[in-house]
Amino acid sequence: MPRQYNSKETLERIINASLKLFKERGFDNTSMQDIVTASEMSKGAIFYHFKSKEEIFDAALERDFALAKERFYQLLAELDGRTAKEKMEFLLRANFADVEMSSAIFGLVFVASASPHLVLTNMRNNLKEVAPIIAALIQEGKSDGSISTEFSAEWAEVFTLLYNHWCDMFTFPCDFPTLRRRLTFLQHLMKQAGCDIMSDEIIELNMTLMENIYKEMQNG
Repeated sequence: MPRQYNSKETLERIINASLKLFKERGFDNTSMQDIVTASEMSKGAIFYHFKSKEEIFDAALERDFALAKERFYQLLAELDGRTAKEKMEFLLRANFADVEMSSAIFGLVFVASASPHLVLTNMRNNLKEVAPIIAALIQEGKSDGSISTEFSAEWAEVFTLLYNHWCDMFTFPCDFPTLRRRLTFLQHLMKQAGCDIMSDEIIELNMTLMENIYKEMQNG
């Protein structure tokens, strides 16, 4: 088998060309032949690695989550000595302020939101990859006294689904006042659960992000 079929560069080329098409045309309107053409590679090279565009999206999801997790743990290592609640608040802000984190986390938002299959795939991946990390921090917070909930794993999953999906106005469409109410409700819910990690600043950062994305879409 030719070397290019096994190279990391080949995989990146296929994934990046596919994501560009997914964002421009939509996932459902992109064919494997479109990907072959856009990547300027042979059909054999594409199908050697991926049997479908769903497999390409899964690979992109795995790649970007790996990048986000790596950056997450780098930041977490710098927070030694802080309470778990402080760590979680800092990491939520880092979703917006840290370029490496935000690009990895939000890079597939538009791609996934247009396809029910991809929304479900993204939800499952968040529960698999993100929720256990949050659960571990909640458990740590119970030990240091900064968090009081008795349901670490369950609240981690609830927060992951509501924050990453329900509060994404492109996955679950809503207007801006409704989005603010959703975020405020989630803030209230987490506070009542003894896991008060949603500050007013986080709400405003979310609103600004969505407003900027909406403007880009209108101008695009």
